[in-house]
Amino acid sequence: MHAQEFLQKNNEKVSPIYLLFGEEPFFIQRVRDQILSMVGSQFNQEQDVQAYDMESIAVQEALHDAETFPFFSDHKVILINRASFLTGQTKSEVEHRLDDLIEYVEQPVDFSTVIITAPYEKLDQRKKVVKTLKANSVLIECSPPNAQDMRQMTIQMANSLGLSLPGPVIDLLIERVGDHLEALTQELHKLSLYFKDSEVNFEAAEELISTYAETSTFSLIDAIVENNLGKSLNILKELRKQNEEPIALLALLTSQIRLILQSKLLKHKGYQQQQIAKQVKSHPYAVKMALRRERLFDEKQLKQMIIDGTKTDEKMKTGAMDKWLALELYLQSISTNYHK
Repeated sequence: MHAQEFLQKNNEKVSPIYLLFGEEPFFIQRVRDQILSMVGSQFNQEQDVQAYDMESIAVQEALHDAETFPFFSDHKVILINRASFLTGQTKSEVEHRLDDLIEYVEQPVDFSTVIITAPYEKLDQRKKVVKTLKANSVLIECSPPNAQDMRQMTIQMANSLGLSLPGPVIDLLIERVGDHLEALTQELHKLSLYFKDSEVNFEAAEELISTYAETSTFSLIDAIVENNLGKSLNILKELRKQNEEPIALLALLTSQIRLILQSKLLKHKGYQQQQIAKQVKSHPYAVKMALRRERLFDEKQLKQMIIDGTKTDEKMKTGAMDKWLALELYLQSISTNYHK
């Protein structure tokens, strides 16, 4: 099942083994918290929750702990983190005895709950250990929500805080926050405090909702399209206040321009949004935003923007120019390139 389904269910019975996989840390953390809440008063959270990182500790050590009776309560929770041995990755400096894991999964103890986390896109379905886990554990997918789900998730999260959001405010949240669920939670909490005893209105919400670096690069692109250099520099000023790194911002901006170009080329070949996302290995939401803008540029303009970005990156990294000044001049150059 997906994490959204698990979080919405009234789960009472605790399973001995959970397997969480997927790349959305928000869901991973929320699912873990819910499992711990389900275990409830059976254990001492400070003493009987132990975490093991599979990048540095062998899985058999975590299993040995799981098989050892708890000292302070009747139950214990073992967190097995970054279980890359469940994926197609083969390189590891740690020797994991996966036969031990298979044996444990088939016959778990009843005084421990084991939560295995694989924060990766896919599991290797060919591996015996993965097949055994699928057959004997609660499998929870923690992948990011797709573009269609983001709106409904925003409404549900707002409702849980007693917020009734008008459509334009929902659109603004998604535009500024993107698919960053932790950031979305923070912005909704901010709105719930401000509009505690009043209706949510767009003008005040626009002032309150923060702009996040990844999505704000699309706002920069929009400002360029509008021939509004002042707006783009104001966005840049806001990001500077948030202590964003200019080299990282440039990389984000050029990657979004590259995504617009890729989306444009693939769209012309007849690809649909989901197909483009899979082809370029990008989130469907980001592709959706790119497709909104691709028709505003021609191929030559986009390629020139990428070339100029490479030159700006070199100036920043070699110290030939102040980083923020170089970024501002880059925005001016692509604004000129677009409107010439």
